[in-house]
Amino acid sequence: MEALDQDRQPTQGILKIKTLRGGYAKSLGLQPGDKIIGLDGDEFFGTIADINMIFATDEDEENRDQVEAVLTLSREQRIFNVIVNQPLSVKCDTVDAEEMTGLNQKDEFLNVAKMENLSQYMIFHDVKKNAELVLRSKSLLAMVIPPFWFLNQRVWEAAIASLLGLLATFAVHWILAVIYFVILCLYVGREHMNLAISFMNYRRFLYFQTIAAETELQAQRVAISLDNELYFRKPVHGLEQIKPRKRRKTPSKA
Repeated sequence: MEALDQDRQPTQGILKIKTLRGGYAKSLGLQPGDKIIGLDGDEFFGTIADINMIFATDEDEENRDQVEAVLTLSREQRIFNVIVNQPLSVKCDTVDAEEMTGLNQKDEFLNVAKMENLSQYMIFHDVKKNAELVLRSKSLLAMVIPPFWFLNQRVWEAAIASLLGLLATFAVHWILAVIYFVILCLYVGREHMNLAISFMNYRRFLYFQTIAAETELQAQRVAISLDNELYFRKPVHGLEQIKPRKRRKTPSKA
């Protein structure tokens, strides 16, 4: 009860995340030390309770899932946006708001947070910091042509297995092939996000951060700003990035 009262106390400063107390904040990639500087495109000087109050609704479950807020955060002078759709279980300290004065691109990211067409992108990278994005939204390709979605995800085994299954069922009877394909579309269309994350884990990619952006180009730029060692092998046209140098192999001593 005391912790809740602390969360509800008004503040004239910026919230700085101290500890993550729930899995949802971790799933977004939030880290201790991140500062919450904006809410839905406006500068924010409230409490975590003020943010969580957005999701305190008596509406039915379906409408509750549609409630979203856009947080603008600062991490070591680098700014990014995150879309949240449920309460955050985090403990925060309050820091002086003057620390945010002169913060580069703050107004730009606050304006982006007001856009209605924001998409959520998950950033993954391998041990060599080769990065890829996974779009957190329904994929029409996954729902209509799952084998091509598998190819787009570069999971050749799943693509080949789905096509072989289609050919095998078609060889038995065309109706069986139709039933197989419909079930495949329904399953992949519903579970494609979990499948995409599983494929990234299978390829030994590490999850880094979820961000909100208008375009994939903007998402790639934000990703590189958060970690300048990231390198996209499939960059969007217009992305500027520094190609990593090849590491020299140290000769083994006999």
